[in-house]
Amino acid sequence: MIISRAFYREAGKTTLAIAAVLLVVFLLLMMTTLLGRAVRGDHPEDIVLTLLMLQTVHKIDLLLPLALYLGVLLTLSRWYRDNEMTVLAACGVGLAQMLRLVMWFTLVFALVVAACAFYLTPYASRLIEKAKSEGAHRTEIQHVAPGAFTEASGGGRILYVEKIDDAGGDMENVFLAGLDAAKQDVVVARTGRPYIDEATGDKFMALKDGVLYQGAPGDADYQIVEFNILHVRMEPRKAVEPPIGLDGMPSADLFVRGDPQRAAEWHWRLAKPVAVFVLAAFALVLAYTDVRRGRFSNFVAAILVYFIYSNLIGMGETLIKRGYAPPALGIWWVHGGMTLAVAYLLWRRAHNRPLLALPRGFRRR
Repeated sequence: MIISRAFYREAGKTTLAIAAVLLVVFLLLMMTTLLGRAVRGDHPEDIVLTLLMLQTVHKIDLLLPLALYLGVLLTLSRWYRDNEMTVLAACGVGLAQMLRLVMWFTLVFALVVAACAFYLTPYASRLIEKAKSEGAHRTEIQHVAPGAFTEASGGGRILYVEKIDDAGGDMENVFLAGLDAAKQDVVVARTGRPYIDEATGDKFMALKDGVLYQGAPGDADYQIVEFNILHVRMEPRKAVEPPIGLDGMPSADLFVRGDPQRAAEWHWRLAKPVAVFVLAAFALVLAYTDVRRGRFSNFVAAILVYFIYSNLIGMGETLIKRGYAPPALGIWWVHGGMTLAVAYLLWRRAHNRPLLALPRGFRRR
């Protein structure tokens, strides 16, 4: 059908363009946040791009519904402004037929949003926590202040570095002393470089051109050893997996009776693909452009509807978490209420009535 192909093509291009704009804005904001955290030392700089990619995947199920909503709205608004909808209505293509086109178009995006919400987003959340945990593990030894004594995170060694190369991270004139009174070890080296063993995850310090003083001065077993290279283990890796929050929990693990937290998370994930259909229907209703009220009046109303809907979903999730709403009810009361509202507005639009029925005293004569 010519009409369906034209709508799918234009709505698809508009939706993808809006999604690209939203994605760029999100990337800029997230990049600023991650770089600020890296400067504060919350995580090393080399994982900023990794976290940026994972955060993008983590939020894609929130960006796509908004992009689709605005894409359908702008496409149909142009059709109204150019009187294409008027021509279609004269040819017998009413709101019911257009609603069918919009729903079929929305189905594709709803499936993508559902896959992201139930599988991709939780997986990305787990990878984010893992990257942060490993980054914090490296940051403890990599962020050493030159010219100051620093105690290792394990509390077993004291480290002093005179100078650190900003480009490569190499340390110059390294002093390393153990705090164990029974076994006194002191190492003085010309250069040093921290690293993490990939096999075990333990922290090591590779020291070059130095001297190892082992034992207490005056003891018979006191040793002085010169070395070209010495690998000193700073701290074994703690065998602790990063905690998995509700947003990173697999969807299959959320089906636990009597746990309102998991039930709320399940309904939150389910709300995303469901909301896509409701928002698309609102886009069809609000796309009508009244020249006397301005081209952007429907756009303002659409943004207002989006914020009301999203806030109601957030409120419904909170009510489930706190036990005020039964998990069986979930957030369906929000979806049901918004569906009834859009159905009522569609009925008024189909009968050429204003969307809001004002009292007689407020009507224009």
